[in-house]
Amino acid sequence: MHKTKYTVLFLITVLCASLSFASTVKVTQSISQNAVFAGGTFLVKIHIERNELDSYFQISHDLPGGMTAVGVESHGATFSFRDGKIKYSWLRLPDMEEIQVIYKVTVPFEMSGVQKITGSYYYIINEERMEFSTTPLNIEVKENVSPSDTLAEKTLLSVVNNDENQPTYVSEVKPDLLFKIQILSSTQKLSRDSIRKEYKIRESVQEENFNGLYKYTVGNFKTYEEARDFKNKLDFKKYIPFVIAYNRGARITIGEAMQIAAKRKTIVKD
Repeated sequence: MHKTKYTVLFLITVLCASLSFASTVKVTQSISQNAVFAGGTFLVKIHIERNELDSYFQISHDLPGGMTAVGVESHGATFSFRDGKIKYSWLRLPDMEEIQVIYKVTVPFEMSGVQKITGSYYYIINEERMEFSTTPLNIEVKENVSPSDTLAEKTLLSVVNNDENQPTYVSEVKPDLLFKIQILSSTQKLSRDSIRKEYKIRESVQEENFNGLYKYTVGNFKTYEEARDFKNKLDFKKYIPFVIAYNRGARITIGEAMQIAAKRKTIVKD
């Protein structure tokens, strides 16, 4: 009889201990796409069902090295990004059962392969910290264009031009997508005529100030392929020319340009 009694008490104790480690809130996560070009962007959404939790709450994600992020939707939380870690913090969760936050990630140009986003969240109950891990998120980063016409570059363009394998992108489609060739940059303003003579350039040299540097470019191309073919005909000994992209006059990464071009092809097809 005593043995049975102790067994029941033991099982109740184990059950209570197990329940104490079950999360009060339910956290689900999603990513806007399965693949992204290096240099491009994607969104991460975090959905929280608070189940009447009324306390401090923090959720954090660790991004692969080199990725950066900005907050898009915070739902009353304090958003921060530092040293590859994203944090959303509430002194008290909003008085609603379902809460959603969103952040936007930019992929570094040199990244490739499958990348993993890990994370955790915690809250306070009866002055005790309850912490749980989140389900990892995976995204494939497709290698972007290289300085010359390499196999990686051909593979990238085949993905963009193949309607059956179009990735799903969230970039806003805007007109006036433009490509140029950057030939050099300088901390000081240079003579464009001198540049044309020194490098034997027939085309007009354009100048712009970007991030505190003077950038010198040639050409105005509607597609990446046209710009790439022009670039490959140039022969510089001191500087390596490379393709840059603009959207409505604003400079963007080649990865973002490829996303817009792919999205546009899908819309035209429909």
